[in-house]
Amino acid sequence: MATSGPDAASVSVNSTSDRSSSSSGASLRTAFLSVALTVVATSVLALGWPWDTVARATPLSWWMVAILAIVTDVLVFHLEFRRETYTFTFAEVLLVLGLFLASPVELIIGRIVGEVLVLVLKERQPPRKVVLNLAMFYAECVVLLAVYRALDGGPSITAPASWAVAVVAIVLAESVGFVTVAQVIRWHGGPFDLRSIARAGLITAPVNISLGLTAGILWIDQPWATPLLGGVAVFLFLTYRAYAGLSRRHESLSLLYDFTRLMSSSKRSDDILEAILVQAKDLLRAERAELWIGAASGGTGGVAFAVDETGRFDAPGRDELGLRLLDEFTRAQGPIVVTDRDARTARRELAAHFGAADCIVAPIVEGGHPVGFIVAADRMGEVSTFDASDARLFDTLAGHASIALENGRLIDRLHDEARQREHDSLHDPLTGLGNRLLLNRRLADRLAVLGGPAGGGHVAVAVMDIDGFKEINDTLGHESGDVVLIEVAHRLARAVDRSATVVRLGGDEFAFVFCFESLETLDADLTRLQSVVAAPMPMNAMMLEVGASFGVATTVADGLDAVALVQRADVAMYAAKGRGGGHAFYSEEQDTNTPRRLSLTNDLRSAIGSGQLFCLYQPKATVAGEIVGAEALVRWLHPTLGPVYPDEFIGLAERSGLIAGLTRFVLATALETASGWHRAGLPISISVNLSVRNLLDNDLPDTIADLLLLHGVAPELVVLEVTESTAMTDPELTIEVLERLAALGVKISIDDFGTGYSSLSYLQRLPARELKIDKSFVLPMTASPSAGVLVRSIIDLAHNLGLSVVAEGVEDQATWDQLSAFGCDLIQGYHLARPIPAAEVAAMRHAASVD
Repeated sequence: MATSGPDAASVSVNSTSDRSSSSSGASLRTAFLSVALTVVATSVLALGWPWDTVARATPLSWWMVAILAIVTDVLVFHLEFRRETYTFTFAEVLLVLGLFLASPVELIIGRIVGEVLVLVLKERQPPRKVVLNLAMFYAECVVLLAVYRALDGGPSITAPASWAVAVVAIVLAESVGFVTVAQVIRWHGGPFDLRSIARAGLITAPVNISLGLTAGILWIDQPWATPLLGGVAVFLFLTYRAYAGLSRRHESLSLLYDFTRLMSSSKRSDDILEAILVQAKDLLRAERAELWIGAASGGTGGVAFAVDETGRFDAPGRDELGLRLLDEFTRAQGPIVVTDRDARTARRELAAHFGAADCIVAPIVEGGHPVGFIVAADRMGEVSTFDASDARLFDTLAGHASIALENGRLIDRLHDEARQREHDSLHDPLTGLGNRLLLNRRLADRLAVLGGPAGGGHVAVAVMDIDGFKEINDTLGHESGDVVLIEVAHRLARAVDRSATVVRLGGDEFAFVFCFESLETLDADLTRLQSVVAAPMPMNAMMLEVGASFGVATTVADGLDAVALVQRADVAMYAAKGRGGGHAFYSEEQDTNTPRRLSLTNDLRSAIGSGQLFCLYQPKATVAGEIVGAEALVRWLHPTLGPVYPDEFIGLAERSGLIAGLTRFVLATALETASGWHRAGLPISISVNLSVRNLLDNDLPDTIADLLLLHGVAPELVVLEVTESTAMTDPELTIEVLERLAALGVKISIDDFGTGYSSLSYLQRLPARELKIDKSFVLPMTASPSAGVLVRSIIDLAHNLGLSVVAEGVEDQATWDQLSAFGCDLIQGYHLARPIPAAEVAAMRHAASVD
């Protein structure tokens, strides 16, 4: 007999009443059906059965029938087909033997007694289910006897004609059970595929009937041979059980292999989580599976969802349960199995949390600690529950899932870090706006679309500079300056259209990429942006107003080249700044120096070392007039343009990366000159200016050491001048380079002192031995008493720090005298001498020595 449980009625009623939300009306109809079956069966027996005409021998007593009923219910085997579990019993054997070898009363009594013991003691069914199942068994027995009598079946089991009648009677009797089960399940809203069970019954019923007939014939003719048949049956049963176990293990291993392969191919955490649920449900043949992953810290805030035959869905309310389970896993050291017969209250409460009759829960481990759990709930088929072998299999799956999930999370973190690094590379850390790289990308994309077949409209690039930003920094400090930059960035980001791109180029410069239809609309947009930036902003208990200068270049008049657009917008911005703010569109008249700068940059590369560059030297003297040093100043005599002044080509060298070669040329020339003075008996020190890029070059100290050795110049005769703003560009690196230079024995001089902003804070850290007062403080000394006071304060400060002082920009004797009175150490300026060739410096030294 093929059913969904040990017998058709008992298990089917379980599934509908325990696992569905059936109404009380369905239960009343089930109870009514129990009474109806009993009454009808009793009526048939009372009215139609000739109790006094039973003339055949009855080898089977009622208690033997009861034992057979118990054995046929216990010896069951299961077949899984298309995700459904079917249970096969030997009920037909009992009916055959009872029909031929027991009296009707003993058959009915023995069947009822045996089934009562199974339902109450083994299955532990509630009373209403016991009543329904017993009524059905009673009705089956009555139908069996009535049909057999009606078809005039013979009393002898050895007569072949009786066999066919017995088959018909058994099939009709079991049909009562099938119909009863189907109707009860339908009332309770559960699924019941009667055709599938009937097809399976067509295979098992003939086999069981044949087995029962064989056993009965042996019982009559050769009673002692009957145990031999039972031994064969037991052997076949055990063989099938072993085969079924191996088949299930093979299927589980196949699913586990598929799961492992799927985990290795899945990259995203969401894909891994869903795959875990689907495979867990299939592997354990469960109705549904749930997964809960806690927060990274192990606290609440985890994610919980489930999957069943209908798909994936959220499973809220698992945070508290998850935290309890984490502690339980730590104590249990493995999976937790909860069956419907588990007597432990805590375990039953756990199953109740999942709304399951039975479940198996395994930990998800990350970094050696449980971070979540996976659960398979409600074993499909309702013929068995989860056991130790399932726990081992589920634990293996959870282990693979833990590794895959950890790898997936690692990949997610790597992707997040990669995205974050890409974001950081394209954005300004202070304002959160894009940077120059992002500007170039967006502009290239815009121009590509504009130049394509679907191009339309125009593109504009605007460069904006905040007016007077340096004064804000100098007056309110750099922290306030940063606040201004952040506020301006937020205003610009809110003011522009989403299609526009706003970036910070650096410092107080911003840039935009616009799409526009006409120059009139673009002009209006720029005017609006000016007003947005100029709106007052609160700053340190005052309202601060800032202006901005905008320079604009467009594809209408300035071409499609991205580099040219940005460069021309920058030129236009300086033009707007020169006329007091506002915005200006690029024009060629504003960019008259651009061809010259490009030409000079190219020519400077070849000018270094070709004889076009040379050095002049501006002397330094003590206040008594003795020439003790000279500053090397590079000059460029262009073959076609004539003299090119340092203010023009030094900046070109720094921007083009030629400053290293230019500095090496000046150092080599100056040291060669100093070597000549030294050989002539003139102890004149030589000073050379270093740029910011020189101080960021770790190879600079080695280069100077090689030049000192090459020209035989004592290090104490070399002075390296660095501006305070240059030294503070990257304090850690520049101080390291300066300390290595000082270790060579050369003198470090702070040039243009007073024009920067951080000299006092870093003055003690710099390995300086000389301080050079900028000429902007020296020139007004005779006309402004406050300037004199400031210069005197600087001299006193330097002396207190153990530094010698050089004053540059001395243009007259009055200034010289005043500096002498202040205790200044060295004088430099046009009153002493302009930059002159090395021979004239030597002549001045000789003249001073003769005097």
